[in-house]
Amino acid sequence: MLNVLVVGAGQIGSRHLQGLVSVRLDLNIMVVDISNFSLDSAKLRWVEAGGNQSHHKIEWCKKIPGDIKNIDLAIVTTSSLGRATLVEQLALSVNVNYWVFEKVLAQSRQELDLIEYATSNAKNAWVNTPRRLMTWYQKLKIEFNNKGSLKIKKSGGLWGLACNTIHYIDLINWWTGESLFSVNTSKLDKIWHKSKRLGYFEVLGELLIEFSGGTELILQSYPNEVNNIMHIELTDKKNWIINEYEGVAYKSRKEILSGKVELQSEMTGAMVTKILSEGTCNLPRLKESSKQHAIFLDAMLSHWNTCNKSNDKAVPIT
Repeated sequence: MLNVLVVGAGQIGSRHLQGLVSVRLDLNIMVVDISNFSLDSAKLRWVEAGGNQSHHKIEWCKKIPGDIKNIDLAIVTTSSLGRATLVEQLALSVNVNYWVFEKVLAQSRQELDLIEYATSNAKNAWVNTPRRLMTWYQKLKIEFNNKGSLKIKKSGGLWGLACNTIHYIDLINWWTGESLFSVNTSKLDKIWHKSKRLGYFEVLGELLIEFSGGTELILQSYPNEVNNIMHIELTDKKNWIINEYEGVAYKSRKEILSGKVELQSEMTGAMVTKILSEGTCNLPRLKESSKQHAIFLDAMLSHWNTCNKSNDKAVPIT
C-alpha cells in the first residue's frame, strides 16, 4: 500500500480526504490533527464520501505515527502559522517522496526559504492553487493564448483579498506565461480586520498587480459589492466577463463558455492518482509558487507594518 499523510483535518483537509476515496490505488492514509473536533468532523466527511466502503486503510492521529519512515505523498493543509517549522520537522523524521501544500504557503520570505530547503530532497512538491486543474479554466486558457497582454479586473465583496489573491496571481501566470513583477498596495484600506480564522487578518480595498509581459491584474474587495465578477480585456479589444458563481464566461456580451469552479473533493482523486502513478501534477511546483508568494508577501507585510506602525517579520494571513 502507498502511504498518504494528510496533515490538518480542517475544512480543506477533510475535502482532500473525501477526494482520496475515489483513488483506485491501495492507500494507507494517515490523518493528523491536534484538534479532536477537526478529526471528528473529518471522520464524518470520510463516511459521507463512502470512505468506510473503500479499499483504503485509514488511521486517525493526533501526531505523526513514530513507526512510519516513508511517506509517498504528504498533503499539508495546516494554517500558515508554524507551517515551515512543521515541514522542517517532518522532513527530518520521515522520508517524503512528494508534497502538496495549501496556500497561503507561509507568512514571510524566510519561511518560504525554509520550506523549500526542507523539501529539497523530495522527488517533487506542488502548491494547491487548483484552478489549473479545472476543466473550465483549461478551456479559457486556450481562448487567451497568444492574445498579448491582458487587462484583468476582479471585483467582489468579502471574498478574502489577503488569503485568496495568490489564486489569481497563479491563474494569470498560468494563462499568460508571464511572471509576477510587482504588487502595489497603495489603494488598500489602512485598517486590517480580524479574519474568520482566529489569529489571522484580512484587508479590504484594491491591489494592482503587474506581470512581466505587461499584463495587469486589479483585485477589488469592498463590503458593499454584491457581484463577484472577473473582467478581461484583450489586446484585440474583445472583452470577456467571467462569472465564477454562475459558471458562465461571456465574450463580447455573448455567452460562449460555461463551466464551474470544481470542489476540492472533486479534484483530489485525479490529482493524487497522477502524482502516485506518474510522478507529475498540473499544479505549480513549489519553487514556482514560492517566487509568486515572496513578492506578494513582501508587499503585504510592508502594508501591514505601515498600518500598524510595527516591525513584524511575518504577515498574519492564511
